[in-house]
Parts: sequence; structure tokens; C-alpha cells
Amino acid sequence: MDDHDNQALTALLISHDDEPALDALLAQRPPVRRQLVELLVFNGASVPLIDTQGLATLALGPQPELGWLAHQLRQKNANAPELVPTSLSDDTRTLLDQLPDAILVSDTRGRVQYANAAAYTLLGADLSALTNVHTLQDAASESSVEFNIEGASGEPRTLELRSITTQWRDRPHRLAVVRDVSRRAQSEARLHLLQRSIEASSNGIIITGGAEDDYPILYINPAFSRMTGYSQDDVLGKNCRILQGPDTEEERRREIREALEAQREVSVVMRNYRHDGEPFWNDLYIAPVPDEQGEVGHFVGILNDISAQRAAQSEMAFNASHDVLTGLPNRSLLEDRLEQALRLVVRHRLSLAVLVINLDGFKPVNDSLGHRTGDQLLVAVADRLGQSLRPGDTVARLGNDEFAVLLPDLAVPEDSVGIVEKLLARLSEPYPIDQHQLYITASIGIALSNEQVGDAMTLVQHANLAMGQAKRAGRNTYRWYTSRLIRDANHRVALRNSLEQAIILNKLQLHYQPQVNCQDWRFSGSEALVRWVEPERGIILPGEFIPLAEETGQIIRLGAWVLEQACRDNRSLIDAGFTHHRMAVNISPLQLRQPNFADTVRQALDRTGHPPELLDLEITESVLKADAQQIVATLEAIRDLGVGIVIDDFGSGYSSLSYIKHLPATKLKIDRQFIRDIISNRKDASITQGIIAMVEKLGLTLVVVGVETEAHAQFLKRNHCDVLQGQLFAHPVPFDELKPLLTKGPPKLEQDPESTTPTLLIIDDEPNILRTLTRLLRRDGYRILSTTDPQEAFSLLAENRVQVILSDQRMPSLSGTEFLSQVKDIYPETIRMVLSGYTDLDTITRAINEGAIYKFLTKPWQDDELRQTIRQAFQRYDRQPRNGRPDGASDTNTGLQP
Repeated sequence: MDDHDNQALTALLISHDDEPALDALLAQRPPVRRQLVELLVFNGASVPLIDTQGLATLALGPQPELGWLAHQLRQKNANAPELVPTSLSDDTRTLLDQLPDAILVSDTRGRVQYANAAAYTLLGADLSALTNVHTLQDAASESSVEFNIEGASGEPRTLELRSITTQWRDRPHRLAVVRDVSRRAQSEARLHLLQRSIEASSNGIIITGGAEDDYPILYINPAFSRMTGYSQDDVLGKNCRILQGPDTEEERRREIREALEAQREVSVVMRNYRHDGEPFWNDLYIAPVPDEQGEVGHFVGILNDISAQRAAQSEMAFNASHDVLTGLPNRSLLEDRLEQALRLVVRHRLSLAVLVINLDGFKPVNDSLGHRTGDQLLVAVADRLGQSLRPGDTVARLGNDEFAVLLPDLAVPEDSVGIVEKLLARLSEPYPIDQHQLYITASIGIALSNEQVGDAMTLVQHANLAMGQAKRAGRNTYRWYTSRLIRDANHRVALRNSLEQAIILNKLQLHYQPQVNCQDWRFSGSEALVRWVEPERGIILPGEFIPLAEETGQIIRLGAWVLEQACRDNRSLIDAGFTHHRMAVNISPLQLRQPNFADTVRQALDRTGHPPELLDLEITESVLKADAQQIVATLEAIRDLGVGIVIDDFGSGYSSLSYIKHLPATKLKIDRQFIRDIISNRKDASITQGIIAMVEKLGLTLVVVGVETEAHAQFLKRNHCDVLQGQLFAHPVPFDELKPLLTKGPPKLEQDPESTTPTLLIIDDEPNILRTLTRLLRRDGYRILSTTDPQEAFSLLAENRVQVILSDQRMPSLSGTEFLSQVKDIYPETIRMVLSGYTDLDTITRAINEGAIYKFLTKPWQDDELRQTIRQAFQRYDRQPRNGRPDGASDTNTGLQP
């Protein structure tokens, strides 16, 4: 300080009441704030003074007035201890002030007698903090103690206090050394946190030596012990090889050795073993730990037990390639194995077969007994397939109730047949499941490897096509794939796409085939038939695209369009004067299974204004195979609208009379297959006559389709059929051609079946004989029909009312007795005779005994005898009881009865 400062301070001392002037002086004079007032003369003693900003030295002589200054300074820092005056040499003071640690001397009452510069820097002006630790000094004796204080900036600081008791100036004093250990405390806190974190980690952590050759274990955390079962005593000082086993991958060991030698990081996944020998998967990470000089003295390893993860991954990988329910390979794994097998087949010139197996009747089991039973059945099927195959074969599940079998190493393709037949037999055996004995069969398709197969799954596709053929062939059988199947499949895909476009763009047409009422021989109605003319393919028959539409569900929209368009067209006919013209529309079983189909019919009638009583919906018997109750309910709802129900193709499908009894049907339609040979096949005729009788008893109307000849029409009309339909009357025509056709009416029959003239039919393969007999017998007034062909004779019988038949025995296509035996079943009222020069007593006798023939006449004949015999035959015909004749018998008397 200079003289100016001394004078200013002296002036302040004189003015006892000017306390703010002291603050102003201390605030305006930084040197004063930074200096320590070393000595203050108070009663002849020097007292060190401090301010709140630092240390300063103020050399003033002894002045009584300075006591007030000391008092004011003590008031400025009331917490500062009263420092006892000390006397140290300048050298000693300088030496102590240069120490980084705080040096303090206190008396037995805890008063600080001396504090070096570091003490003020470390503790600030508040040396009373040392009095707070005086008791700690006593308790610590000569040991160290740590305590916390708040630094000048408010940050926490950790101090270490070491103190000893010593003699100073012949009095006991405490010498204390205070050191700032905040950094060390922070480091130790971090170390403790790190240790706790390592011990709390779920990963195993291991530290090994890095300088030693064998990398001994120096530390393991608790997680390591839990993971491996080894305690510290078990592993300390040992190598990590204790975790390895005989099947630990050598490649992973080599990676670890190379990383340790190169002192670099390494990460491997390897199989290790616990203390009890249990294997586990270890995701191991090893890193070098360098010291301050960069030298690697240790390695740290982190172990992660990923056994559960590996098991989950393994399960996921298994599920990705296997069926979850049966455990069999799935389509993906089958494809992989099939590709490998195909390579071996090409290399070794062997054969390979792929089987696609689909269970027959699995869906009803699933629907009726539940999915749990269905799943058990699938598992049982999978087991049987596996037990029935060779060790090298593969069985896979493709989905739902479909399986595939790969048969490699076939010497010849035919070797697969024995395996297939074994599978069919094994799968058809009963399955005892949950108190049930379940029976199912399978349909199998077989595809063989060849040079044309482009990829593995093509074989599966081929086998699947063949399996579909086996389904259509009746099930519980097998079929081989042929190139035609793939062509058919491609054709069906293209056809489906084209049909969709035709439906969307309204490219389909309706044609109509009229129906003839046998009572008045007029057209009474028409059947609507959908037609499709495709620009590239031409006319596509309904038998080709209707089944496809039913498979794809397109029939729903197609059928709705047909129904409404047919009603609209018939409304036009009704308005044009055909007031009683009925319209028949075919309905698919898929349409009937729609819950709102009755509403669909009602809406079509409402939109077109068509009378419901003039609409007939034709259904097939197959609709009753499933959901019979629901189908019957739908039909009854339709019948309540006034619409007629026609059972179409009767006799070719389900034909359950118990169901037909409950159906609200109004008409029955005989399938055309019974009409084709009805005039010559006794079975077809008998079936048709039986249906006619049943329909009459049920009070239904009978419609017969497939009438192509006049003989068909005459036979059916004579047997009391109600409605006829077929090519004889009209082909299906577009709507614009229908009205002229209806106006013209059906063609008239050339022969009059109601003629009362006695009619004789003569059959002989020799034309001369026919001419001779005709000239001989015509004089008796008979209408004579003759032919050399028995088949033509059947037509003549159908077209004409014949009472007597005279047939040769030896004819190329059919013997006389065989011909007459069939005639007996179809026309039992006729009188049948044989005229032949060939005598086969056994055959003739049997025919007579069975009633097939009335008499046997020989060639050459006597004219008068023959005429007399023919006359007697007509008389016998007239004597037959009329009420005992079948429906087709004539009630007309020939007039030859004596």
C-alpha cells in the first residue's frame, strides 16, 4: 500500500461513525481487498486481518484507534475465528505459503493460531469450519478424516484432514493439514459405481491377466457365477478354457486365440459348458484393457447366455420349414429337398416321383366334430404316412388336408405304384379318436421327373393336377399326371379370365328351347339356356364354362343375370299374346345356398313385372347332398312366391326319394340319358315308365328332355308324358327367333298312333321274305310294317301301335328270341311269334316258357296255316284283359275278335 492508502485508512480510523466509508474504501481499492492485513497494533500486539476477497498485509504502527478497525473487520466477518497473534519469520511464512495443502495450528480451545495461504484459498475466510471439525480431530486422533464443505462457487468439495498433537511455544497445540481430495473422492465414487454396476449386470463379466501366457482369471462378477455355476474360488487363476467342451467349435477357438495374440477385440458365438456339464450358447465379447502407457495388461470378457434365444431361433427356423401341427416338412422344405433329389436323379439316372395326397371327406369331420378332432385326425394321418414310407422318402404337409410325398431313388417309375396302393390301404383304415371310429380315404396324384421339368415345384403342381383327376374319378384312387392335364389347367385359367370379362361386359347371350305340351301338342313354355360366343374361341358350350363358374363362384353373378334377363324376355312374350307361356331357368346349387336367394328371385320378378306363376326354377338333385334343411327352406320360400320348382335330371344324381317327398316340387324332369335308348333298351324303358307312374301318383308334371326322334315322341306320348323337349321340336334359338317359332308351333307327327287298324310288324333279314309275307298277309286287311333291322323295328314299335310281331330267328345283329324278349319288357301287350327255318329247341323252349314268344313257326310255311295263325294272334290280343295292361297298352279292339 502507498502513503495515500495509509492516510485514507488513518482518516477512517479517526471517524468511528463512518462505517460506510470503510466499505467504499474496500470496494474502491482492489489492492486492499487482495492484501492481508498482517499486523494490527492492538495493546502492543500484532493481529492478522483478512477481508472476504483474499489475503493482504497492512503494516501500521501501534495506534489505540486501530482497535475500532479490528472490531469493524471482525463484525464484517462474524464467523471468522479470532486469530491469535503469531510471530513467524518471513522465510518460514513464505515456505508454508507455497505448500498446496492448508496448514493450520490451533490451541486446545480450537482457536486457530496460524493458517497459511493455502488455508485461506481452500477454506476462504470462513476458518470457523475448522472449529466444526475439532471434535473430529479429537476422534480421529492422528488418523485422517474426510468432510464436505461448500466451495466459493457453491460446488461441493471433499477435504481430507490429518492432525497431530504437538508442543508449540511450550503449549500443546493441534497441527492440522487439510488437503482437497475432491477429485480422488469423485474417482473413488466412480469406481464404486462401476463396481456396483458390474456386479449388478445380468451379463457375465470376466477379467483376465494380459501379460501372462495363460491369461489367468483375475475377476468374475456374480452374473458369471450364476451363468456358469463356477464360484470365484473355482476359477481365479485358471484359464477360460474351463468353459469349453469336446464339441466347442475349433473355428471359434482359433478366432479367440488370434485376437488375444493380436491384442484386439473379438466377438464369437460358441457352445460352452456350465460347471455341471450342461451346454449353453455363449455370445462372447473380448476386448484388451490398456494401461496409462497403452500397454495391454488385461482382457475383459462379456458373456451373454443366448441359449433361450438360440432355442427360440431354432424353433422359429423349424417352424419356418415345418408344419406346426404335424411336425412334417412344409412346402418350403419340400421344395429344397426336391431340388436336391432332382440333381441326384440327373446325376445317377434314376427316377423320382412326387405324390400329392388329398383326404376324401375330411371337411365333414371337421365341421361336425370340431377342429380339435380334425387336428387329431391330421396328426394321425401324418403318422401313418411316415410309418408307411421308406427311410429316404419325405412326407410333407402342403396345407389343410393335403400332403405330399417325395419318392427318390426309384429304379423304374412303376415302383411307385406299390407304395401308392399301400398308402391308400393304410389311410382307409379306421382312426380311433375321442370315442369315435373315423373313416376317411384319400385321392392321390402321381408325377414323375423328366427332362422337361423346369423346377422342383412344377412336379408338385403336376401331381396336384393328377390328384384332381383322381377326385373326379370317384376318390380313394390314384391317377398319373399327363401333359394334357397341364394344358387343361392353363385352358381353365384363361377361360376363367375370359368369362369374367364376358360377365362384366355383358357378352353372354340367352337362347331358348321350346317345350311341347303332349295334351294339345302346342308349345307351352321354354327353357332359358345361356350361350357364350368368344371372339377367339368361338362358341363355348355351357358344359365347359358352367362347371368352371360354379368352382370360381362366378355363377352367382351369372345366374342372377340369367334369371332377370329370362324374366324380362318372357314378359315381352306375355305382352305379345303368349299369355300362358312359362319360362324355365336353371339354378345352380351355389345360388340356392345363398341365404338371401329367395329375395333375389322376388326382386327379379318385381323389376321385370313377370308373373311368378309362369316361372319355373330348375334345380338338380345334387343340391340335396349338403345343407338339405336350409335348401328345402329356401325352396319353400320361393314356392310361397308362386314360382314353380322343377327337379332336373332326375335319376342321374342323388335320387333320394325321402328328400323328394319333402321338396316343394311342381315338376320332375327325366334325365336325357334314359331317353336316348328308351325305345330299344328294356332297362331305360322300365325306368322311364316307373318314373312316369311315380310322378302321376305324386301329382307332379313330368317333363322329358332329349327327345330327338319321332319314335321317342310317340313312345313318350303313348306312355302319358306331360311335356316334351328336344331337338325334334326345335333347337335352342335366340330370343328374336323365339316368337316366330312359338307362332308356328311344333311339327306334327307323321304317323297316327291312335289308328285302330290292326298292325302287324314283320322282321326278317332277307328282303325277299319280307316282300312275300307282305303280299300274303295284306289281303287280310292288316297294316303291315316291315324291316330287316331289329333296331329299326324298335323305332317302328315306338311310332306305331303294333299288336302282333312276326320275327325271323337268325339275324346278324340280334336273334329273334333276344329281340322279342326285349319287346316283351317294353310292350308286354304285343303278341310275339318267331318264323324261322333254324330250330334251336333249347332257345325256343326257354323263350316260350318265359313268355317272350307266343308261337314258333317254321320255314317254309303253308300260306293258309300262316294266315290262320296270324288271325288267331290278333284275336288273342283282343281277348287280353284291358284293366290288367300296363299304362302303355292300347285299349283299341282290332275288330278280329270272333
